Amino acid sequence: MNLLEVKNLDIDYVTKEGNLKVVRDVSFTLKQGESVGLVGESGCGKTTLAKTIMRLLPDNGVISGGEINYKGENIVTKNKEEIRKLRLNEIAMISQSAMNSLNPVYTVGEQIIEGIRSHTNMSKKEAIKRAEEVFAIIGLEKKRLKSYPHQMSGGMKQRAIIAMALSLNPSLIIADEPTTALDVVVQDKILSQITEIQKQTKSSMIFITHDISIISELCETIIVMYGGKIMEKSSSKVFFKAPYHPYSLGLQNAFPSILDIDKGDLISIPGAPPNLMGELKGCRFKERCPFRTDKCMEELPELKEIGEDHQIACHYPERVDEFREESKKKETWQMVSDRIINESKGDA
Repeated sequence: MNLLEVKNLDIDYVTKEGNLKVVRDVSFTLKQGESVGLVGESGCGKTTLAKTIMRLLPDNGVISGGEINYKGENIVTKNKEEIRKLRLNEIAMISQSAMNSLNPVYTVGEQIIEGIRSHTNMSKKEAIKRAEEVFAIIGLEKKRLKSYPHQMSGGMKQRAIIAMALSLNPSLIIADEPTTALDVVVQDKILSQITEIQKQTKSSMIFITHDISIISELCETIIVMYGGKIMEKSSSKVFFKAPYHPYSLGLQNAFPSILDIDKGDLISIPGAPPNLMGELKGCRFKERCPFRTDKCMEELPELKEIGEDHQIACHYPERVDEFREESKKKETWQMVSDRIINESKGDA
């Protein structure tokens, strides 16, 4: 049985202007001990998806369809008390901003101990001992439990957040951009620690990032999201060897690679993510895709199998060789930029 199974999930944000359809028809599974990477630009729906699994959506967030089955039970239908028992014990989240996640008027230790005791029957002495154990695991001295957040560096604070998430050995860890704003050396150390801890505890992980290079090191499976939908889903080995979707190709071109020294200058994807208000026609990526056709403008491509454990949402998988070659050229994406400018002038 899968540890986590997300089925046809739809999520909306209710606003005065209407509903923002931030996640649409998202499905994936996660086995015990497996790592899945969610990749995409800001606004693609990956953090909203993570908060929904934790049932931490803001008041205007609504699960408008689908299921989230954890260990065979649909947590969408669970009440607040049932969800509270799952958090930290079964599912824990490492947030992307340690400074905003820690209360500045309490010591870090007080906050971790409070979290442990609020979800278990541990005595204060037992909770302190457990806090010391997880601090040792993530490379912090136990005396740092008495530190306030402002007395710790960014890397220390991020480690403390990881320690809090791991304090009750959850089966599922959701890491949402856990190394944002940290320097490369600290980032590498923290990512290595997360990976090692996951192996030791045999926990599963959903790793959320905009940096596809991180996924190649951490996750067996990669899910590329855009405009609230899955564009491509594959094993990491297959994806980094041969991505298919035009958006995936654009992302790959935007990141440096030590494996391809002849790659040349990086190429960004022109334009911005789509407005998810109201009814959307066609492919979500159509405005920024250099290979779009009339069919792309009108018909939403289904997520379909193109190989073993490899799915894409594109009308033209058979043209992938052409897309790969053309996507490497600056002029291909410059054409998109010119088109977006011309279309905006036409709308003005």
